[in-house]
Formats: sequence, C-alpha cells, structure tokens
Amino acid sequence: MQIVSLKDMPSNLKSLLLKELGLGVDENGYITKDGEQVLDRYTNQPVRIENMVILPGSIGAVVLDDNPLSIASYIEEYGEV
Repeated sequence: MQIVSLKDMPSNLKSLLLKELGLGVDENGYITKDGEQVLDRYTNQPVRIENMVILPGSIGAVVLDDNPLSIASYIEEYGEV
C-alpha cells in the first residue's frame, strides 16, 4: 500500500477524489454523501475537506477526520495503516 498525503493537495483535486468515491462537499467544506454530512465513525463529528484522511476499510474507503483519536481508533480496528 502506498500512502499519499492530501494535506497540500488543492481543494479542487480533493473534490474530484471525493467525487470518485461517491462523495461531495457542501458550501461550508463538509464532506457529504447523498446530501448528508459524512460523520467521523469514531467521534461522530462532521468531516471537513481540509481535515480529511481517506483510509482503506473492509467494505471500501473510510473517510475520517485527521485527529489522533480517530487515527488511533482506526488502527485499533483495522491494524496498521
């Protein structure tokens, strides 16, 4: 697996990447699916495009906030990144 940082990626490219994953971005920069905000599965908080991390999951891509709690919880659930 190759890790690619999204931190310095322009917002328009991030939006295209999300579109390929079946996601979008609302006017406030929150990631959406079918018009509903995507929530971080570990903190239950909405994920913003500038703080997102995309990781592999058992049934597809997992979009999380890049906070330490979410990353640690992901590693605990799925193993090393």
